[in-house]
Amino acid sequence: MSSVDLHTAYVRTTYWVEAKSQPLALRIGEKSRRLDLILGTLGATRWAFVTAWNPLSQLRSPWYNAHRQWALLRAVENSGWQWLRGLAQSDAEDWPAEPGLLVVGIGAAQARRLGRRFRQYAVVLGDRGKASRLVWCEN
Repeated sequence: MSSVDLHTAYVRTTYWVEAKSQPLALRIGEKSRRLDLILGTLGATRWAFVTAWNPLSQLRSPWYNAHRQWALLRAVENSGWQWLRGLAQSDAEDWPAEPGLLVVGIGAAQARRLGRRFRQYAVVLGDRGKASRLVWCEN
């Protein structure tokens, strides 16, 4: 898949985040007042949405992906970041939904390293009060 195709796929995805009252939908290039409120409650100003599923956009078995996601969760917890469960869901439904984590308080460089560690092409980043953005994990 070309980088243009990957970019289009990421942009045409809703990044769902588990929130108390109802799931929160995030989109690349959009702001989220609800997420800003959650970040304020948690004392954070930035976040990243990261998954470990289907490394390098190669479909893998559910057990393999679950194991990778568990390793991502351990890495995030060992780093001391707060997190919320998430799910990346393609608008076109041409790719299976992928569980992910909204990692609270993580910086851009750290998020890119985490994405690279779990062999992801990109991560979604955000700062309180600003639109979310797609950031490639490679240099």
